[in-house]
Amino acid sequence: MRLMAGTRGDGATLLFDPSGTLRSPRGVERIGYSPIHQANTWDGAVLATRSLVDVARRGQGDRGDDHWSERAGALLAPLLHAASLTDESLGQLASRVDRRSARESHDFLLERYGEWHPAVSLLSGVLATDERERSGIWSTASGLLAGVRTDAARDAMRGAPLDVDEFLRGPHQLHIVAPSRHQALSIPLVVGLVERVVHSTYDHHGDGARLLLALDEVANVAPLPRLAGIVSEGGGQGVVTLACLQDLSQARTRWGGAADGFLSLFPTTVVLPGVADRATLELLHRLAGRTLVPSETHQRRTWARPASTSISWVERDRASVAHLAQGRRGYALGLSPDKSMSWIELTPAFREARFARYLERSEISREGNSR
Repeated sequence: MRLMAGTRGDGATLLFDPSGTLRSPRGVERIGYSPIHQANTWDGAVLATRSLVDVARRGQGDRGDDHWSERAGALLAPLLHAASLTDESLGQLASRVDRRSARESHDFLLERYGEWHPAVSLLSGVLATDERERSGIWSTASGLLAGVRTDAARDAMRGAPLDVDEFLRGPHQLHIVAPSRHQALSIPLVVGLVERVVHSTYDHHGDGARLLLALDEVANVAPLPRLAGIVSEGGGQGVVTLACLQDLSQARTRWGGAADGFLSLFPTTVVLPGVADRATLELLHRLAGRTLVPSETHQRRTWARPASTSISWVERDRASVAHLAQGRRGYALGLSPDKSMSWIELTPAFREARFARYLERSEISREGNSR
């Protein structure tokens, strides 16, 4: 997936790889991310914690364990804030949570803010909870930090943090990668980083900040819990979202019932051949609708009447389910904002001059590997 700020020009190319498996190409700068970076203010700590909690809740709907997630967030937000103010790493904080140690953080925040600050009140309330319930809160909080237990993730968090304001001032690109075997662990860090950039774009939209989210494999790499909100409100605040899915079954797994509205949510949709999810195909079939087509009826000449031709109008589907699944060779199906359908001719990469430099790089890379 890729985040692009600004519009034109040559800017920096940045990479965030929480798996630590990708070699940095020449001219690409690695950056790090940790919720600790965002938690240096209390509001930032609340937002960072909300991202962690929402990722844990994804696809669950209205489940009873939301109580534990909410209480774990109430515990984790003050701990994140205290860790940021005391230059503690997220790895150290995760170890503190696993050991269920919060007294030092409580005393630090109490001395800094006084007893009426929300961070102190929340942490005091959790520590005063019945022991059995408090144990469940600690366990849930530990689960929220599962993505920072690998050495690769902790190395990624130690990297130089992204200067979000500088990123949004220029035509820069940020590439975020996560191999399949690392995706489940890297999701909290990826979502936290993306949401931080999105929120900063909203805040600086009046100053000209612009952001393109190109979210390939969005259901696996960056299942943003509030994707629907970003798509619906982002266009008016400088954020344009391009999301790629195999089919809507992936979206239903991640976003539950909200996925049923994705074709309405995104103003423009492009459907490539090969979709096999029946529900997706039937939804497209209904959107295609029906139309009237002329049908000729020919009558032969008889001794009683001359030959004649009549035309009647018959209602038929614009596209069958099979037609939508198979598509047309060299074409994609496009849904416009008014949900009218049309076939869009696809241009192979090797015929497009704009893609030539990327193809050349691929050839160079293959040659190097063969040697």
